[in-house]
Amino acid sequence: MGNFHQDVHKYAYTESPDSPNSTRWSLGDEAACGLRAYMRPCQLQDRSAAVDGSHPLASVCQTDHEMVFVVEDDDALREGIAETVQNLGFSVSAHSNASKLLDLLAQYKTGCVILDIRLPGLDGVAVQEWINRSSAALPVVFISGIQDVVTAVHCMKAGAFDFLQKPFGEMALRSAINAAVGSSRRNYCRRQSEELAQSMIALLTPTELHVARMISKGYPTKMIAAEMARSENTVKIHRHRIFTKLKVNSAASVANITRHAEEV
Repeated sequence: MGNFHQDVHKYAYTESPDSPNSTRWSLGDEAACGLRAYMRPCQLQDRSAAVDGSHPLASVCQTDHEMVFVVEDDDALREGIAETVQNLGFSVSAHSNASKLLDLLAQYKTGCVILDIRLPGLDGVAVQEWINRSSAALPVVFISGIQDVVTAVHCMKAGAFDFLQKPFGEMALRSAINAAVGSSRRNYCRRQSEELAQSMIALLTPTELHVARMISKGYPTKMIAAEMARSENTVKIHRHRIFTKLKVNSAASVANITRHAEEV
């Protein structure tokens, strides 16, 4: 069995970003990859800096816990795929069966699994089912020498990211790996963004959250006061506290963060 590990985390971003220190950042802008997100690494970097590759494959998008797993019992093919992964700049862990994969997978948040259908012991379909149930559900790219349309359709319906028929070309493999890793990064980035927005919304009292939701619907202070049977001054105090806790300076940002936190 071949094992390949390569550290490429020089530019990896912090997995759990703190809430913003000022009102500079809000949910108003898309991330560089088009994801609607909040406080992402690409949003926090110097906008005047040169574009660092194609997002979400740029180094700024790389996470601290990322791995491409290769599970293939053919030694030569496994080593060839692992070399391709390394050439793409990703960390790789290659195995001849899935026994170690199940133990290692939970350690990684992004990446993908390149998985042969027919393996000694637990087969690829069973491994995919396990991955789907796990907390670190990395995208699965199946590889198979079997011309079995039924199996391929089953795998795709079960959530496989891609299915490559052996023998496949290097460009097809590179494309599948890049797309799968990029997808996992975007999904993880989205979850991190949602969790941060939720943690900020959790700072609000029930009354403040109620006011924030009405702000999100575009209600002016006067209408909020009437709906709550409170004075306008009281609502203004709530608005000030909401803006302070969320560290924003506009009603639009309050609306964006509130919606983002509740869209899960």
